[in-house]
Amino acid sequence: MEESPKPGRADVGPLGAFGPEMAQFFVVSLWASTFIVTKAIFAEMSPLAFAFIRFALMTALAFGILALRRRGRFPPIRRADLLLFLAAGLTGYSLYQLGFVLGLDNTSPFSSSLLIAMVPFFTMVFLALRGERPPRHAWLGLAVGLVGVVIFLTDKLGSPGSLLGDALSLGAAVSFAIYGLVNRPLVRDYPPEAYTAYALLAGTIPLLVISTPAALTQNWGAISAWGWVGIVYMVVLPVYVAYMLWNWAIARRGAAAATSFSLLVPILSGILSALLFGEEFGIAKLLGAACVLAGLLVIRYPAKPANTSKAG
Repeated sequence: MEESPKPGRADVGPLGAFGPEMAQFFVVSLWASTFIVTKAIFAEMSPLAFAFIRFALMTALAFGILALRRRGRFPPIRRADLLLFLAAGLTGYSLYQLGFVLGLDNTSPFSSSLLIAMVPFFTMVFLALRGERPPRHAWLGLAVGLVGVVIFLTDKLGSPGSLLGDALSLGAAVSFAIYGLVNRPLVRDYPPEAYTAYALLAGTIPLLVISTPAALTQNWGAISAWGWVGIVYMVVLPVYVAYMLWNWAIARRGAAAATSFSLLVPILSGILSALLFGEEFGIAKLLGAACVLAGLLVIRYPAKPANTSKAG
């Protein structure tokens, strides 16, 4: 059972009463906006060129933060963990980002955000394959979610390009689910800034190799000032600022409340996509999305603890 966070001095007054919820809503708004901002950037540059510049800057930023926090002394990586860092980098950054940018380039922001939000479904399946037993209601949530995906994708049968984007977005979700399992021991054994920098470097190197041809052919001088603002936004806000606020809120409200807030990401991205890109929502699309979100809500519902009390 999750232990209730203990209030401190910073938890009194209006900030303590509403601050964590405001921070969580701001963070999910940032995460929802990544699909909108990235889609807008694609009007000025190719997806792979965007991935190149974003991750080159993110890696430099991560190691700059690591150097500042550790006063220039980088924690060593144990030889036994090298393969784990490589796997974390490939799944959490290389493959995930390729699925994200190439998928988003071929589908709508709402579709991309909804399908990538299915990470918990794939995580549950992988845990079950490893021998862990999810609660029974989680399988019900998975079934509801799969029905929702079928309905959602059936609405797009006449758009093969969009279906390709959806498939790539699903691939990104699978990759990130594997990343979540691979990184468990690394998160436990290394400081956050060191783990982030090393895993990011492991994922950025192959990503840069793949995206270098696109970066070389990109006309960087043709990118507008707003385009560069979007790139900087995507480097800093959805990652470093968002995670600092997210962790602050979790420390005060607990992880269960935070994960419920994250379900707002596809909803907000859908609203923004409709307002800014004119994305249309038919009955089948809305019904499928509702089933997916309902399934996610079910599997995130905490299982009831077993009754171990004995009659005396």
